[in-house]
Amino acid sequence: MNPNPARRAALSVGVAVLVVAGCSVTDRKVSGTASAPANAVTPTTSTSAVARLADPATLQSLLGSPTEVAGIVGVDMTPGPISKKPFSNLSTEPARCLEAVMPGQGSSEFYMRTGFASQSLDGAAPHVKVLQVVASFASAADAESSYTIASTSWPSCQDAEVTLTAGREVAVQKLGRIETTDSIMSIPVTQADGNSTASCQHSFTAKRNVIIDVRVCAPNVGNAGRELVSKIAANLT
Repeated sequence: MNPNPARRAALSVGVAVLVVAGCSVTDRKVSGTASAPANAVTPTTSTSAVARLADPATLQSLLGSPTEVAGIVGVDMTPGPISKKPFSNLSTEPARCLEAVMPGQGSSEFYMRTGFASQSLDGAAPHVKVLQVVASFASAADAESSYTIASTSWPSCQDAEVTLTAGREVAVQKLGRIETTDSIMSIPVTQADGNSTASCQHSFTAKRNVIIDVRVCAPNVGNAGRELVSKIAANLT
């Protein structure tokens, strides 16, 4: 039976992620080494930054606070619990587009990670949802490799219509064109069914030994995802 429109809308903006997503027993790994496309932007890391690697034990302190997130989306935000492992109960068709649609998947982006922290936040207005993720690696080079994997795989999902499944919930997502600004890669995601007016921006970057992966959904979301990534990255300075 198809879910009703309200439940489809909830899934489409990320609410169902924390309801149905569990902890990975094993992580999917990628064989070989990915190479960046000619137009990929790879974050650079200075020698001094390498000496100041983020501690996996303090990752959750890097996440945007409810006040910081509210300042970006324009409404009060209620934070959910912190999760320490990637999500594993989501799937997409086509399968290659899962990581482009949703942050925090137990997939190639998190290969060889040393730490992980994620949190969802609900807005005090309809269709305002945020999912923010940070993951640490043993080295800055490993984090940059994760960024390379994302920048190689996301482009194949531009302008694609993707079916997202979480348990018995199904939602159709429409992906737009990737934009990269200041080494932050962003892709718009909108709902292709139901009556939701929400749109989302999924943004991703690497800084030092950390990747930052967020999805911000709101009416007229604009570049809120990129702003949140920049805010979290500032906590690594």
